[in-house]
Parts: sequence; structure tokens; C-alpha cells
Amino acid sequence: MSSDITPNNFLNEMLLTKNVRFENNRLLLMNRPGVLINMSILVSLIGKLIKYDENEAYNAGSISIGGIISDYKNRFNNDINKTLELISNVVATSGLGKFVFSFDKDKIITTINPSPMAEAYLEIFGKSEKPVCFFSAGSLSAMFTSLMDKKYSTKEIYCKAKGDAECKFISEV
Repeated sequence: MSSDITPNNFLNEMLLTKNVRFENNRLLLMNRPGVLINMSILVSLIGKLIKYDENEAYNAGSISIGGIISDYKNRFNNDINKTLELISNVVATSGLGKFVFSFDKDKIITTINPSPMAEAYLEIFGKSEKPVCFFSAGSLSAMFTSLMDKKYSTKEIYCKAKGDAECKFISEV
């Protein structure tokens, strides 16, 4: 896969190679069960969870990604750049937005733009006073922890749901 592949081309490639398929009444994305779900449904659930406990939303994001990252990492013999490229394409193709990663020593800055989850949150719950993408932050934390073999913690510093231009996260050891 070249770095200039677009999510649209990536999805076509996934379909042609049967990495996205429907089998035995299950949708499989790279051999893992998945679902097609309207963003409003997902964000409504996550939004209610955030109101209950922000840490639980963060933990849900963290739990959701762990095994997937190990699978992706193994596909490329632990090549972090190729794994991040695959993750970026899968995330965009899944409708979760465009990820851009920037590395600075032990910090990783991730920008999500567009951010369909934050946009849906804004539409459903209205403008937030603080960042709300705890699920994404937890997912990024688990992702970088798995990829880099160091414990990362991630915090959202800008969020579309509070009126910022994009969602931006800092992950640190």
C-alpha cells in the first residue's frame, strides 16, 4: 500500500481482496466482526456514557482497540509507519474521520479532521464547554501503547464539539 492511497481507493482494495465481506450473517472487516451503524446511534451512547463517567468512555475506547492494533502490527512485522498508515485508512474508511499523526520526542499529536463523532455530538447534545472525545482519546492511548511498547496517556486539547476547527490530541508517555 502506498502512502498516496485514498480512503475510497482503500475501501475498493479491501472489497476486491475480500478483507471486507459478509459471511454467515456477519460483517467482517479484516476478519474481525463489525457493524454498520449510524453515527448518531454511536454518539448518543457515548454521549450518555460521558455524562455518567468520562473515564468509562475513555476506558471503552481503550478496550475497543487493543486486539485490533496487535493484528495490524503483526501484518507489517511491527513496522509502525505502515501500521499507522493502515489504521488511518481503516479509520477514514469506517467513517470515523481523517487521522494525521505528528511525532515529537515522547509526544504524539493526532489531529482528527473531519471528526464525525464530534460533529454528531454537537448536533445531538449541542455545543460543549469542554472536549468530549474521550472514546477517541482512550483509543489513541491504547493504540500508541501497543505500537510503541510504552504506556501512553492521551488528552484532547481541541474539540469540534466545543467549537474548535478540529479535534486534536496529545499522547505522552
